[in-house]
Amino acid sequence: MKEIATENLVIGGLAGLGVVVLLVLFVYVVKQIIMRKD
Repeated sequence: MKEIATENLVIGGLAGLGVVVLLVLFVYVVKQIIMRKD
């Protein structure tokens, strides 16, 4: 039971990190596009 919970936590943490990284990259790209337009 504990092993399964730990695995889910690790997978959830990695998924969360991936989402955060994608959001940061998206915001960076949008900012670059806005800067280029100006």
